[in-house]
Amino acid sequence: MERPERHNPVSPELCVWLALILPVLIGVARADELTLSTVDPFVETSRVEQLEQTLQSVVEQNRWLSEQVYELKERSIFRPLEHQESASCSASDLKSGTQKLFRPRYSVGYDNGFVIYPENLDESPFSLKVNSQSTFRYSGFASGESFWTDSAGNVNPNDNSSNFLIPRGRIIFSGKALLPEISYLLNIDYNTTSSNPIGLRAFALSYQFSRGLEVSVGQNKVPGSREWLVSSWVAQEGPDRSMSTTFFRPGLSQGIWLNGEPIVGLFYHAMLSNGFNTLNRTPNQFNQRLCFSESVWWEPWGDFGPGYADIEAHQQPALRVGTSYTFAVGKGNQTDSNATESSTLRLSDGTVITQSGAFAPGVTLQSYDVSLAAVDLAFKYRGFSLSTELYAQQLLALKGDGPLPLTSTQANGGFLQGGYFVIPQKFELYSRTSFVTGGYGTGTELAGGFNWFPLIGKSNLRFTFDTAWMEHSPADQNRTGFVAGQTGLLVRTQINASF
Repeated sequence: MERPERHNPVSPELCVWLALILPVLIGVARADELTLSTVDPFVETSRVEQLEQTLQSVVEQNRWLSEQVYELKERSIFRPLEHQESASCSASDLKSGTQKLFRPRYSVGYDNGFVIYPENLDESPFSLKVNSQSTFRYSGFASGESFWTDSAGNVNPNDNSSNFLIPRGRIIFSGKALLPEISYLLNIDYNTTSSNPIGLRAFALSYQFSRGLEVSVGQNKVPGSREWLVSSWVAQEGPDRSMSTTFFRPGLSQGIWLNGEPIVGLFYHAMLSNGFNTLNRTPNQFNQRLCFSESVWWEPWGDFGPGYADIEAHQQPALRVGTSYTFAVGKGNQTDSNATESSTLRLSDGTVITQSGAFAPGVTLQSYDVSLAAVDLAFKYRGFSLSTELYAQQLLALKGDGPLPLTSTQANGGFLQGGYFVIPQKFELYSRTSFVTGGYGTGTELAGGFNWFPLIGKSNLRFTFDTAWMEHSPADQNRTGFVAGQTGLLVRTQINASF
């Protein structure tokens, strides 16, 4: 019967102690040889007894250390070496000492984020990945008009501005927990553009049944627009999303969503949530009907990549085509405009739809249905990129606290942008235009600039310079730099860094 590992007569600790004591024993033996003829026999006998006692002490200490190591490894995150690796005492063992006593059960390193990952996910289904994303921006605006008048008759200033900002900062925790199929996400946002400098942008608990189906619960983007869904600051071709996407897109909400790739190259993301944009709202402010939103896209020629710019330098053409649809029922006031990534619903001149007098003097909109449809197309090839998305929005079943002159209104819009890497995977020139038009007015954006990627072929570090001429912008969002009614020149330059 094999003896327990804790009573192994020759353990790695004994090897270490022998490595320390043998030179002493050999030195003493050689000294004794040189002086043997002059040493008193009684003295020699005493020395031998002392050496035997020392060796016995070493053996006892080895046994005690073995007990301590055994107890430690039972509680440790490290796995002991196999029995055959520790049962023998070789010369390499003596040289390496305790370096070969344990083999890590978890690996620590960097994989586009700092990671702690188990050697065997089935045996230890816990992992952690930590990412940081930061944007530092200078934004300046030179007004072309001193004021603008909204549909409620309010006169609003069109002010100049010049400031340094942190529009987005993120600390992201993600990984596996409890089962290999379960993953978690916690995205903490910080910024200097709102009255809520720190908040929870997204959190989720997900279970992956297969490549074609992953089910998640928590808070995340309502997937009503391609540029909104796939965009992070990493994926943008300019400093931020286009004016039209800022105007039309949904926001963040809590609910359940499904996503996956059921067929190679075909992706979907569908969500049932509390509303079109419900961040920082309490349950008593929700209505009884939920928001449905879905997005489907196809990449028939292979992997398109995460962003709009062709930093991957595709040697074969890459294409992505998709469509998105959202239907939601709104009631009462909208979510706080200072909430993380919040974008309130507006008329095509920039007037907030729930503002008193927006549709009729002295009348405030109380309930409304939102229908948003979008189609998108994007192309990449050898540093060249071209992308577009078109929107059709309808506000239906309009009801106020007084009579309204209409029951529905519609707005349309879209963007077109293109870019080319004049230095492959390093320096890109781009241009962009977008528009919003409807029964209350029309706004346009015409922009251009460049991206410089110091780490060739990697988007982890990017410098962007962008200029845009705004004409009666209907979009307003504190992260993008767009202000409702804006007419003039908007200049943005920024540094993005992620690790």
